Amino acid sequence: MLELAFKAHGQVVDFWKFFVPSALVLLGWIFARKDPWPWPQRWAVAAGYLGFVVFNLVGLTESYRLLETLVGELRAAGSLPGLTGTAFDAVLARLDMGSGWLVGVAFHVAFDLLVLYFILFWAGRKPPS
Repeated sequence: MLELAFKAHGQVVDFWKFFVPSALVLLGWIFARKDPWPWPQRWAVAAGYLGFVVFNLVGLTESYRLLETLVGELRAAGSLPGLTGTAFDAVLARLDMGSGWLVGVAFHVAFDLLVLYFILFWAGRKPPS
């Protein structure tokens, strides 16, 4: 079960490692544009980004929930063969995200809304010279 918990933790990290650079590259593209984007382009980019966001948020949330379930099962077990006491508690502390994952998801959503604002409104403005 411990291996599953570390895999779930790795999935959480992977979803964040995929989301952050992708969103920042998109923002870079918006700020580096030479001309205002027409509405059809802004809608297309926004739709693509929204699809990416939904995929990422669903995967991230499911990974967080799986990790939370596995940590709860490990905590209920109280120990594992070859891993007891302080070492067991340290492993659980490393894996347990508590309710902090809700803050992460809330940050994700807030950042997504900011990116959508830049796509739909900022990208339609004439870039500064």
